[in-house]
Amino acid sequence: MTSELRKALKDDTLKIVSASGYDSIGTFEFLVDEKQNYYFIEANTRLQVEHGISEILYGIDIVEEMIRISFGEKLRLKQEELSPRGFAMQCRINFEDPQNNFQPNAGEITRYLSPGGEGIRLDSCVFYGYEFPKLYDSLGALLMAHGPTWEKTLATMKRALSEYFIGGLKTTILFHQKVISHPKFMTGEVVTKFIDNTPELMFYREIIPEEIRLSSLMAEITAKGFNPYIGLGSYRKFGDSKIGPMSVNVSTLSKKAAHDRSYHPPFNPDSHRDKVLSFLRDSEYVEFCNTTPRDITQSETGNRFRLFDDRLIGPLIDRCGYASIENGGGAHYHVAMLGCITDPWAEAANWNEFAPNTQKLILIRSTNVLGYAPQSREIMKRTGEMIVKHYHVIRCFDFLNHVENMAPFAEIVLKAENRIFQPAISLSWAQGFDVSHYLGVLDDILSMVGRIIECNKDNASKKIILCLKDMAGVCPPRFIKDLISAMLDKYPDLIIQYHRHATDGLAVPALGAAAQAGAKILDVADGPSVRFYGQTAVMPVLAYIEGELGLKTRLDKQKIRETSFVLKQIMPIYDHYCRPTFLGIDHDVTLHGLPGGATSSSQESALKQGYAFLLPSILLVLELYRKLIRYHDVTPGSQITWTNGYMMVVEAYERGGMTEVQRIIDLLNKVTTVEEDKLDEQIRKDRNILFSHANDALKNLLLGKFGKLPLGWPKQWIYESAFGNKWKEAVDSRTEESPLNFLPPVNIDKVKNELAGHIKRKPTEEELVNYLNHPGDALKLIKNLEKFSDPNVLPDDIWFEGLELGIEREFRTSDGKIHDIDVMRLSRISKNGTRRIRYKLDHEVFVEEIQVEKRTLEKKGMEMADKNNPYHIGAP
Repeated sequence: MTSELRKALKDDTLKIVSASGYDSIGTFEFLVDEKQNYYFIEANTRLQVEHGISEILYGIDIVEEMIRISFGEKLRLKQEELSPRGFAMQCRINFEDPQNNFQPNAGEITRYLSPGGEGIRLDSCVFYGYEFPKLYDSLGALLMAHGPTWEKTLATMKRALSEYFIGGLKTTILFHQKVISHPKFMTGEVVTKFIDNTPELMFYREIIPEEIRLSSLMAEITAKGFNPYIGLGSYRKFGDSKIGPMSVNVSTLSKKAAHDRSYHPPFNPDSHRDKVLSFLRDSEYVEFCNTTPRDITQSETGNRFRLFDDRLIGPLIDRCGYASIENGGGAHYHVAMLGCITDPWAEAANWNEFAPNTQKLILIRSTNVLGYAPQSREIMKRTGEMIVKHYHVIRCFDFLNHVENMAPFAEIVLKAENRIFQPAISLSWAQGFDVSHYLGVLDDILSMVGRIIECNKDNASKKIILCLKDMAGVCPPRFIKDLISAMLDKYPDLIIQYHRHATDGLAVPALGAAAQAGAKILDVADGPSVRFYGQTAVMPVLAYIEGELGLKTRLDKQKIRETSFVLKQIMPIYDHYCRPTFLGIDHDVTLHGLPGGATSSSQESALKQGYAFLLPSILLVLELYRKLIRYHDVTPGSQITWTNGYMMVVEAYERGGMTEVQRIIDLLNKVTTVEEDKLDEQIRKDRNILFSHANDALKNLLLGKFGKLPLGWPKQWIYESAFGNKWKEAVDSRTEESPLNFLPPVNIDKVKNELAGHIKRKPTEEELVNYLNHPGDALKLIKNLEKFSDPNVLPDDIWFEGLELGIEREFRTSDGKIHDIDVMRLSRISKNGTRRIRYKLDHEVFVEEIQVEKRTLEKKGMEMADKNNPYHIGAP
């Protein structure tokens, strides 16, 4: 806008007014092209929303003059006395969602803080508690800024927008912040197509103060009576009795441990790999890995163990003298996003801050990486690079012991000089899985390592830690002793770490046998966290190894007791809400092979679906199934075994009741005990029903899409059963190659752009890796973190149970500030299924209406899929 153009527009406006005899207030609008040609488009013969700009620029009150004129007074304003002062701008605060095509929204305003101060004018009728209507224009407020210069006006408007808070509804406040901060807008280089041609204006996040977002989460949990974001369903009801806060405040113990500089670790966790391995190899002690933060809590608390509690026990574990702490990977990675609103990489970084003295160990699943299906090399590489950034020891297993599936991770880890690759051999106790077999797997591992670092197998044995992974806890002590002895006879410099679950009840003697045979590191857990399905408690193992076997250990028992005391305060709430339904030692795991938490969780699924009475039959079928298709029952093998064994029994029951179930068991007994040429024709015909309901995972396993089966392909009739009349094509298409050789490549840049489109901004590397591994849950995590911020500052009782009416509680945000929250009132459930909660946060009162029951007057079905999550698909 030039002064000449402005004068021309004014002159022509006056001509129009004079020619038409117009004698009231009005606004005349023109369009101007790039050559400064202008075109009259319309006259608005009324007071306009922009009239405030004229008032603050000219120091007048237009409305007052209109009223005076309507009473017969003359206009007091004279053209020669009017001159603009400085600059002014106006933002229309509409109740619209700019990121959803500016869709209007209506409802109650639950929070309202308006800006003010020098240079600010706000025209509005909305307020806290106001029910914004849906039948009228979406305009809610006119926010104006005035200043002597354009730069000052911009700065004033930025301040005002940052101070303007409207809760409960979407507004254009953040969009305006994005617009006025854009370089082109700031320099005045904008045209009418500015918004259309600047799509990045829509890429923003609503940044609400952390304490307000957290209070909203607490309000929702309180109103519902349970936390809907844990993924455990309605595990408690509103009004049920509560466990409440810990009986002892243990945070002081953790803080004291975190600031204790007197402890000196046996070795620096960030030292060169060769130095660490040499130290462990030459150690006169039996060393230990503490699995409490990952595997034990995966098995005993359904992975719901929170970073909040890690921060309490981590500094204590860090001073006990462990060689490593297993704190990441496996299903823990997935459920951190799914049920804990926790970014697993932020969690890993946090661990290295509060437990800096001890190596951190992560578990990954070869080609499945941190998921449940084979991934491409590109995803393995991207994930591996993130892993070596946060973890010192990378334990990698394959449920088929197909060693080439581990190679991409081995390459990444072995190139990082201060990281240790720990290939794991999955163990089973069954015919064919003998010492000789596992020595062959070890040779394959060392050949792969040697190929990568260009050395022979003997030298390769000095560059890794070998893990023997007895996931189900099935191998008897005598076998473990023989296996480790044989391995060390062949490779005496090999460092062996033994990991086994306690399900069969023989964990302590098995760990002792491993130590006697020469295993350097044993996996154990803190006693108060141990139940039945994870690792066994550290103190009994120490007592057995030291007292009964005469071996040396370096762990500090008093510090272990301090850790145990803290865990005794933590575990009651997990036992109450996350404890498995099926409890107890189960030595029959040596028969059915269900590993770790799957012993309980899989059987719980049968209970929930009404088939608990079939469990004895299902477990017997699993025992027989394992003799037909030979692999190790660890993820994803355990899911394949359970799902197909379960369906075998359930389908039989639904066909013909318990009589048909018994027929299936009899068939399995026959085909697993009688030689093929001695089976009668009827059995050969009937057995085809056994795998007729095989799912895609089992079919892919039979085709070799997960890798080579450890003891070779199963018999031909199993293919006939699983694939029907296409069984020959299935047999012909089998492969023993690694799935890495035929999985299609992934365009990482394309995936990154796809994620950016979902979240309306550029994703972080951590978000991208999460999305590559678990796209749906990664989007859910991003959404929940933006909505609530990191909930790991909330105590466990509030996370699981919510707040108590009338009892003020403190919580500390991530910046260290302490906040108070007090629930003042909880209403009854309305006819719409909502409950209003009124609470005070740091002396400001908030009211929220929470949907606690699903009620609808409509007869049509309700789509349960989240329309904002592209990985949710609603049923038709």
